[in-house]
Amino acid sequence: MRSVHPGSQRAELGHMIDSLTSQAVFRNAHWGVLIVNPRTGDTLYSKNAGKLFMPASNMKIITSAAALTLLGPDYTYKTTFLASGEVRDSLLDGDLLVVGRGDPTVSDDMRGIATTVMDALADSIRAHGIRQVSGSLARVGNAFPDSIHGYGWEWDDLGEYYGAGVDELIFNEGMAPTKLRPPPDTVRDSLYSGPAKDPATGYLNALNDALVRKHITVEAGVIDSILSTPFKMDTLFTFVSLPVRSILPALMKPSQNQIAEILFKTIGLERGGMGTSDSARKIVGQQLLAWGAQPDGFVIRDGSGLSRHDLVSPETIVKVLDKIQQDTAFALYYNAMPVAGVDGTLKDRMKGTPAEGNVHAKTGSIAAARSLSGYVTTADGERLIFSILANNWTTPSSAVTDVADQIASALAAYRAH
Repeated sequence: MRSVHPGSQRAELGHMIDSLTSQAVFRNAHWGVLIVNPRTGDTLYSKNAGKLFMPASNMKIITSAAALTLLGPDYTYKTTFLASGEVRDSLLDGDLLVVGRGDPTVSDDMRGIATTVMDALADSIRAHGIRQVSGSLARVGNAFPDSIHGYGWEWDDLGEYYGAGVDELIFNEGMAPTKLRPPPDTVRDSLYSGPAKDPATGYLNALNDALVRKHITVEAGVIDSILSTPFKMDTLFTFVSLPVRSILPALMKPSQNQIAEILFKTIGLERGGMGTSDSARKIVGQQLLAWGAQPDGFVIRDGSGLSRHDLVSPETIVKVLDKIQQDTAFALYYNAMPVAGVDGTLKDRMKGTPAEGNVHAKTGSIAAARSLSGYVTTADGERLIFSILANNWTTPSSAVTDVADQIASALAAYRAH
């Protein structure tokens, strides 16, 4: 940190942040703050910047940056539909099979109504002359062979919408229908809420519902288990997802855990040959080192930050936010973040301050962890990068959030001279 005149703006900023984070109510809390000007290389403020913190959903900063870098903005997921027998006189004499690779885009959030995609798939099956299937509707392959939940996710999170598991087939972000079947000839899926016990089966059930609506009968119903590859299979068609450029806003703005976990495992699958969290941890860790993060500056356990075993330093987060600026698709990444007072998880924060419409940042919130990291443009037009992490306090969480918001707002009003 450069020595500055005591009366300078930077000294005043530092004094303000020190005062906020050292209030008596935070005597037992851990704060980590790092603010840099990436253009000049200056550090405007640093407090415990090399220490490790539970990042909560600030983990998504790393996952999304790694996905943009390692998969690319135009990467798409392909779901293949197969027939294991001959189609004659509108009868498929065999099974209707689905091979998934993790497409997270069949959701209300990304499609308006998720069941419209299933209806389109059923229409494609009809277009291949199929009105009846003598066998079952089942999945083939196992792109994501490990647990459907993240490492160390707490049991009381698993019954919540944000704790839904993920698999290579997933419908509506892992939400199960609250009733076994929606009524025929409807596409409204307001019935879907609560995590599915088996995401892949949830997907197949939603597809089967669409087949029923389109008057296609599957005689043996949905099979939960993963079938081994039959001797003879004919590809009917392949469904291509929306690209990563469309997925990132759906991940970052609402802080969507399941998309984060899918991207995480996809990095493992595409770059490490295994769609597992262990494979992803290695690949993402290598990417962090390539970006210049310190080897002891991170412990990665999942893609979303729901795991309390994730540990990240403000230095690591700032390094990622700095390096991703060099990506040709940086504008996509920047715009995918919540904007203060405008949208996403920051929609109702920092309204009426200089940060409104200015700060692009990722929030994070689990028990005893709050985080806010991203970009802010100062009053004199400099884009700063900041990371504010807080762990282990006993005061109301709103007090922690208020400090982060005050710091971000002060940075938006900041002038270097």
